[in-house]
Amino acid sequence: MDKGYQFVRGAGFRLDPDCARAFRLFRAAWDDLPPDGYLPDHGTYRRRRHAKFLYSRTGLVLVRVPGAGYHQSAEANPLIGGRIRRFAPFRDHEADNPFFQALTHHNALVFDRCAGQAPPFWEVDAHLIRVTAIAGARGKPSPEGRHRDGFDYVALHHIGRANVKGGRTVLYTTPEGPPIATTTFRSPLDSLYAEDARILHDVTPVSMAGPATSGHRDMLLMSFKAREEGPSIERCNQDVRGY
Repeated sequence: MDKGYQFVRGAGFRLDPDCARAFRLFRAAWDDLPPDGYLPDHGTYRRRRHAKFLYSRTGLVLVRVPGAGYHQSAEANPLIGGRIRRFAPFRDHEADNPFFQALTHHNALVFDRCAGQAPPFWEVDAHLIRVTAIAGARGKPSPEGRHRDGFDYVALHHIGRANVKGGRTVLYTTPEGPPIATTTFRSPLDSLYAEDARILHDVTPVSMAGPATSGHRDMLLMSFKAREEGPSIERCNQDVRGY
């Protein structure tokens, strides 16, 4: 990621049959997400689950941190940062899903290479997020506008979308400068990998497309922060190529 970011097409993730089956099961989680109660505009357009994990290079172990909240500094997120937010947690079948565990393992390897030297542990925050739209009301994937998340690296994975238009991902290098790249995720697992300190990101609102009564955009968001202290996942065979 010489530029500080890399878009990856979903077709670049090569899933073996067991992993593909696990991915299909994992996608069902987005149909049962509780509301995100922290939206600053008191909106009802975002639903969410969150879990924190520690990933250990020794033994390639991924361990969930029970009861952990999610914290961003007020500097990273002036809109709703500076406090611990507690979302509905991952359920066991989501945290233990072989596809999710394999993807987390893969992402840790990607960011090991980006960092130049693998840290002893990665602290991983994972979010299942659905942003909805209805007639006359848009959903905001990024109500804070262009921003950093306040971690070392981020991975944004598109899970699916239905009956919506918009939702374009826009990247910047400065808070006021012009965009350096844009894309709209359309296929499952279309993804963005980014070095958080170098890249700000934003996503345009989604609105209804067509005559349906509602629509949605589903994402799996993961942030990685290197840690000196702190736990193999069964890995499906995967290969990722950028474009």
